[in-house]
Amino acid sequence: MPTTRITVSLHARVVWALAVAAVALPALVGGCFFQPREAEPPAPLSVQYLPATSPANVWHNAELSLEAKDPSGWDEFFSQHFRYLPDTDSVDAYPNVDWANWNKDKEMSFVTTWFASDVTIIADLRDTDINTEDPSGTTAEWQLIYFVREIQNSNGSETRYRARATINFRLEANFWYIISWEDEAQESDPDDSSILLPTMGRLRGAFGR
Repeated sequence: MPTTRITVSLHARVVWALAVAAVALPALVGGCFFQPREAEPPAPLSVQYLPATSPANVWHNAELSLEAKDPSGWDEFFSQHFRYLPDTDSVDAYPNVDWANWNKDKEMSFVTTWFASDVTIIADLRDTDINTEDPSGTTAEWQLIYFVREIQNSNGSETRYRARATINFRLEANFWYIISWEDEAQESDPDDSSILLPTMGRLRGAFGR
């Protein structure tokens, strides 16, 4: 008889535990315990831009924006009246692009699409200074050679852009902006002077078709 009482007691405890679990489980499933967490938005870019108080600062910021692939930075330092003027090689390569009307909106469409691609950008926008004097009044015109490398993250292949360009800046409401970018001529590859590299007009043309 003592053995029978112990068996009944254990059986009762098992039944009671199963009953509690049957009541609690739907509440746990329906509650937040088993709910998947919503995906968190990507962390915003943190780029240490310089104040736009000189053409030198603005051009440096453009370089930072390129390497960070930050379209908001590009948008910040280009005037609403911006115009891009391509070199003849880019015009010949992409005759169907509306080069004559390449304005700020077209530029932002280009960089937004480009920055979203799976590439790493390495930029030296002042590879060679030809004439980058301090501004006189509210305008400044720079002549320089820039060098930009685009590396495909999927396979490591690299495309290089190097060109002589004229960059015009304008002071608008106490801040400097890039008002125009003119690619004048292709420049040779720093690693092989026999190779003539394309300008960024070729890059713009590829995205602007």
